[in-house]
Amino acid sequence: MLRRCAIALCLIMGPALALALRHAPARPAPAQPAGPHRSPVEVAVLPGGRLALTANHTAGTVSLIDLDAGKVLAEERCGNRPAAVVCSPDGKHAAVSNLWSGTISFFDIAGSSLKPGAQVEVGPLPRGLLFAPDGKALFAAVAGADEVVQIDVPGRKVSRRWPAPREPRHLALSPDGRHLAAASSRSGEVRCWNLRTDKPEWQRRIGDAFNLRGLAFTPDGTAVLCAHNVRRDFPVSKENIDRGWVIDNRLTKLAMKGDSPFAYEQVSLDRRGEAVADLDGLALCGKGRWLAVAASGTHELLLLDAEAVPWSAGDPGDHLSLELEIGKHAMRRVRLGGRPLALAPLPGGRLAVANYLLDAVQVVDAKAGKVIRSIPLGSPPQPSLARKGEAIFYDGARSHHQWFSCHTCHTDGHTCGANFDTLNDDSYGNAKLTPSLRHVTRTGPWTWHGWQKDLGASVEKSLTQTMFGPKPTADETKALLAYLGTLEHPPNPHLGRGGKPSAAARRGETVFKGKARCIRCHKGDEYTSTGSYDVKLEEDDSPYKLWNPPTLRGLWDRGPFLHDGRAATLDDLLRRHHAPEKLGGEALTAEERRDLVEFLKSL
Repeated sequence: MLRRCAIALCLIMGPALALALRHAPARPAPAQPAGPHRSPVEVAVLPGGRLALTANHTAGTVSLIDLDAGKVLAEERCGNRPAAVVCSPDGKHAAVSNLWSGTISFFDIAGSSLKPGAQVEVGPLPRGLLFAPDGKALFAAVAGADEVVQIDVPGRKVSRRWPAPREPRHLALSPDGRHLAAASSRSGEVRCWNLRTDKPEWQRRIGDAFNLRGLAFTPDGTAVLCAHNVRRDFPVSKENIDRGWVIDNRLTKLAMKGDSPFAYEQVSLDRRGEAVADLDGLALCGKGRWLAVAASGTHELLLLDAEAVPWSAGDPGDHLSLELEIGKHAMRRVRLGGRPLALAPLPGGRLAVANYLLDAVQVVDAKAGKVIRSIPLGSPPQPSLARKGEAIFYDGARSHHQWFSCHTCHTDGHTCGANFDTLNDDSYGNAKLTPSLRHVTRTGPWTWHGWQKDLGASVEKSLTQTMFGPKPTADETKALLAYLGTLEHPPNPHLGRGGKPSAAARRGETVFKGKARCIRCHKGDEYTSTGSYDVKLEEDDSPYKLWNPPTLRGLWDRGPFLHDGRAATLDDLLRRHHAPEKLGGEALTAEERRDLVEFLKSL
């Protein structure tokens, strides 16, 4: 059975938008432009460090800002839901990845203006970007295709593609321009290619890591640094959360040399009783002196002395080491508010921070450990109910000792692809796959067994019995439900330009409705139903014996499948674990099964 798009929520609610907006700019800033929330997810600094660009995710724009004057110089439309922005080495050109458009937008930069240029199609869900040192090539992480691509900038076309399963998000280029690294969020893998030979150099899995985020080479080019979560195989109880036995927040250093696929060192960043939920952007500044990491779930910037990080070749433990707790090399925590994401180094040991929920770019003095300027990019006069719920969704402060947020497991409202053993089915000992929350308000009842009929009650149960945080107020629950109601599926790349399915998918629809008889349980606009059924799966020792059919919408961007993730692919699912002949349908030929998979991916 495919996984239930329910609220098993690894959710942690945090203080709503009031906490997110707690920290005012260090000095008065000019009035911000009117319009929608900009929600910057990436910042790129131009040569010289005075100007910067932001990718404004919810506005569909890119902004050029003057960091010294603290004002927006220009703002131009790009594509749908921009995810990253980069500047060419000469400062004359910019590129933006458009997550939901499947394109890269190019811009010319002249003084204080941005001039839109060509758009290049690269594939579904493009994210991280990097220019080559000569500016003639652009690299892009195409998350929906599990690829990293190289774009010929003068020719405006894709020239090379490398496989990078699953969900590559961030890229890094070695100081000498010879090596390209990519971090894949759901597979927990980092890959490195030699750009001179056009061949992969190494590929390494980081233990039980997921949500791989910030990625950077060390200044000497001998290692790659990555920020991420680590999943532990313990029940999600309050005691285990406190011990760091559920989800940890760590940095990993992967040596460029070394034959072992497990050659890496780690350091834990969670302080006992005060963890650092949802690490994101990572950068080295002050000529490599400071290692900076954005803790987006706890609204802060972490600053470490790069030369004194106590890297451990074994398990570093689940809490901050003594070396980082006290003394001259102790880790510093700079409160930023909002949701700090991408970081970009500036001259003089400063950093530019893209702060999503503040709709702003902040400038931080790493040596002093303080915000020296906050530059508003534009937002509505008042946040909507859904925006308040969004702030709650990304806030780790209401989890027990702020170890993780709703987003940690339901990444960006979708899924991290990992199993967790929660009390969502009123029992421990039967870990379940984290479901996607896309269209969750339309696909009740909820939970894998379908016992939960009230989504608000499901949210409250997850917040108090999975995250072990305080009970939400009625207004907080309404806000979070409003945000969940905004979670849509991205455009489906398995449909043609006119939104038409392929011939194979049309044949697969006939199999779906006829020979396979999937339509009995997966029906309606969301391809689900309100009932729960015996689908010939073994009992999981929970109080519930039947299973509720999950929505089939958006299957192309999901996986693994079934309630415990036992099926790696849709073909594996239909051949072995959820074969139609086991469920009252007929056995399928290999061709019919291929057609059925094409239909499922088109939904």
